Amino acid sequence: MKTIFQIPRNLPQFEKPALFVSSGEYEANFYMAFMGKMARKEQIKMPPREEAREKQGFVGKKGGMQSLSAVSHHGAYIEDLKKKFQKNVHEKIHDFIAEFKLEEIYLFAPRYASKRIIDGLDKSEQKKVRMKFYKEYTKESPLKMIKIIQKEFQGLNNH
Repeated sequence: MKTIFQIPRNLPQFEKPALFVSSGEYEANFYMAFMGKMARKEQIKMPPREEAREKQGFVGKKGGMQSLSAVSHHGAYIEDLKKKFQKNVHEKIHDFIAEFKLEEIYLFAPRYASKRIIDGLDKSEQKKVRMKFYKEYTKESPLKMIKIIQKEFQGLNNH
């Protein structure tokens, strides 16, 4: 699970540990880049289907008679799942900041997911988010994220 990639020399090498978070609605990958290497540290996957099966119903008693009662409405369940997912993402980011004394976080997520992640971080943690890219990269190679950042760095240096 902890795959380590060598970052090609023509790309940023990250002298200080940098956290890359690529997130979708129910899946997030956490990569650490440092000294020319990048490793996937953690992955969260909470697809709704699997969890929905666990919550389909329970037996309730009404006036002494047993009947099958439904649990939450699908919409409420999905919102609950999103909250749990966000909480997990925030805890991971928080733990990584503490463990690696992070100053740089790069966030790759669709706008709605990105907003939820940023809103859940402390002010001091929000300041560490150097760049946000509003696209889902959970299925992409982590090196693609570094190449995108390199383009941004070059763009900033050319102005």
